[in-house]
Amino acid sequence: MATYRVNKSGKQAPPFTRILNDSLADERLSFKARGLLAYMLSKPDHFKFYIDELTKHTSEGKDSIRAGLKELEQLGYINRYPVKNERGKILSWELDLYESPSLRPESGFPVVENPTLITNDYIITNDKRFKRYIALKRDDDPYIKTYLKYFSRKKNRQHPEVTEEQREWIINQIDHLREYEVTAADWEEQVKDHFEHLPKNNNGNIMAFLHASHRRFDIGMYDQF
Repeated sequence: MATYRVNKSGKQAPPFTRILNDSLADERLSFKARGLLAYMLSKPDHFKFYIDELTKHTSEGKDSIRAGLKELEQLGYINRYPVKNERGKILSWELDLYESPSLRPESGFPVVENPTLITNDYIITNDKRFKRYIALKRDDDPYIKTYLKYFSRKKNRQHPEVTEEQREWIINQIDHLREYEVTAADWEEQVKDHFEHLPKNNNGNIMAFLHASHRRFDIGMYDQF
């Protein structure tokens, strides 16, 4: 029996991933979990994983993906923890991926309630220096610009200021919608409908709109496993 491999040397080498053999040979893991680990390790270090997205790249269903993630979590390859605001409300779930459980802190499997994270080049933190309110403005994001345009038309004023933490959540949720192919045109259509039917007592905050986005776009909010 022979094994034929792709040439991975030289300037014309195709993209490839180097993974620790010990992890892929961990007999405590099913082959499903090992394959899932290999796929996740092939992604950039700050890549965000969602169950709905993972199922797009496999013949496995959601329950099977959840089972594989649970295996990895129980054996120390994954650490999952909530990111909360100052009131203790969970804003999102974060996931740390370890190529080997030996890379995890020696204390074991800590539950991190208020971590400082770098996610998609933005910072989420409980440091009070980041609690100041700022204007919601992101010139390079057409989704936010569209929302602010309709807000200004409806309310004849600027959108309320948000905290750094809230802005990060807003950006992450919009990125989440993009991952599921919600186009700028889809977004504008729903934003327009939102403001056309906005009750007078509703302040039009984008966060309330995004909390309802799973109904408008039929997409889950940070699916958990």
